[in-house]
Amino acid sequence: MEFTLNNYNRNVTDEELINDLLRVAKILNKENLSMPEYQQKGKYHPSTLARRFGGWRTALKRAGLSLNKSWYKHEFCEKEEDFLHDMQNVAIMLGKNSITYGEYKQYGKYKIKNKHDSWDVLLKLANLKSTPYRLGKGKEISDKELFQDIERVWIKLGRQPTITDIRNGEFNFSQNTFTRRFGGWRKTLEAFVYYINNNTDDLEILRDTTDEDRNINSPNENKSSYYKHKTKREPSNRLKVQVLMRDGNRCRICGVACNDGIHKIHFDHIIPWAKGGETTLENLQVLCSDCNATLGDLDK
Repeated sequence: MEFTLNNYNRNVTDEELINDLLRVAKILNKENLSMPEYQQKGKYHPSTLARRFGGWRTALKRAGLSLNKSWYKHEFCEKEEDFLHDMQNVAIMLGKNSITYGEYKQYGKYKIKNKHDSWDVLLKLANLKSTPYRLGKGKEISDKELFQDIERVWIKLGRQPTITDIRNGEFNFSQNTFTRRFGGWRKTLEAFVYYINNNTDDLEILRDTTDEDRNINSPNENKSSYYKHKTKREPSNRLKVQVLMRDGNRCRICGVACNDGIHKIHFDHIIPWAKGGETTLENLQVLCSDCNATLGDLDK
């Protein structure tokens, strides 16, 4: 099975986009919408509307929806020491000794003036550690490391990541790191999908199962009666992304989007592991936490 990226919806008219925005607002009974709220029920990805109208707030204005006052919280800071102190507060809140630009943009109080050329300069002035993954000269980040970061975020969000997710601090690497390597975010995703479809480095390792994988609780249990698996029980990140792509990031039973912040994603064995089911693309499916708890280890 080949996996493809989401469409850009370039042929959709402005009127169709605005009408869908109003439809979601009506369903949720809200006068204003955040991008995650629209994504939960919307037909298109919120970044499609943001790109079309020059920003999410502009799209809301075009639809006649009100703006969330919390979006006005950021303001410019005249005193550098106040800004640096706020950076430290964000680091304390996140329990980290270093923060990314995206993390400060999400949680910080002030907008960042283009006063410094490097985010690392600001980190040093705030007595914070340099950004992780900033490697020295000659220590180039490999394509596989970048793809593994995309895998991690794709699984966490349960959907295809966007540039907005990078700016919001979801990734370990910056947008420039990806675009310099692959020539743009879309080209990055195209390279990633090629990697997912063709790379065999992370395929499940054929091996004998351990007692732990067999879930043997009693030392007197007859081990010969248990299935001998050829794959590991836990799917690799590569396999998880393949399952998410195939199932459209939705529960195969109830159809709920598993990236709505409420329903946790489960990668379920269709033929249960305890009954000999292997960890393969064909034997895995996306389930929400409710459906997974209901099914248990019953035959599906």
